[in-house]
Amino acid sequence: MSIFYNNAVCDIFIGKGAGGKMMQDIRNAQRNVKIVSPYLSPFLIKELIYLHSRGINIRLITSDEIEDFYGYDKNIHKLIIQHRNTDEKAKETRDNLKSLSGTLLFVMIGLGVVLLPLMYLLNNFKFAYGFAVVILMFLIRDSVVKKIKRTKVYHYTYKQLFPFKVFVSPNSSNSSNKTFIHSKIYIIDDEIAYLGSLNFTGSGVKDNHETRIRTTDPNAVAKIIEEMKEIYFHSNLPERDIQFWGSQLYEEPMN
Repeated sequence: MSIFYNNAVCDIFIGKGAGGKMMQDIRNAQRNVKIVSPYLSPFLIKELIYLHSRGINIRLITSDEIEDFYGYDKNIHKLIIQHRNTDEKAKETRDNLKSLSGTLLFVMIGLGVVLLPLMYLLNNFKFAYGFAVVILMFLIRDSVVKKIKRTKVYHYTYKQLFPFKVFVSPNSSNSSNKTFIHSKIYIIDDEIAYLGSLNFTGSGVKDNHETRIRTTDPNAVAKIIEEMKEIYFHSNLPERDIQFWGSQLYEEPMN
């Protein structure tokens, strides 16, 4: 995972607002946008979602230190789509148990309504023994309710809105990975490429003092594209599993 290319024709920018021209090029993309950035900001993830909705092909490489993973905006959620799968047999079992629970409750209330007046109107407290039946039904219903709660009707799978990879950061606990994809690469329509220090974040694009180069040199862009393909398909670095991430991002009610 490395390239060297000499004599590339490029523009150089150093300073604040290094991402201004880059964002303009990204928003004007006609075919595809490819990005490598270890950090992302919520509103810029939103930009990628909008591009995807326009039919622009997006490919993203980032790290598990995404800024809004647990943040307020939660745009990362929109990159991972939850699909709920139903176990029809379990659903039928649950529905039957719910029906039984409702019937037991109805009978318990009915018995209580009948037994109490009989006890006091006839002044015969032998009817109180009938409440043993009510208690027994209560215990049976309690068991049924617990079984309803344990019945797993739904399981969940997740898919990506568009292709992206999230590599495990060396900073993550229990990670044996020593390589951090710290590069910042932006490719637009396979014709324009940006390299530099700016992350795909609000501070990187607008506020920080950053360095970046922009090139439309066909040979240089082709080399950069090949390097991004190498990172995406052949890095052999540990990745976050999308099924695990989805389970962390979304609630997963059993039934």
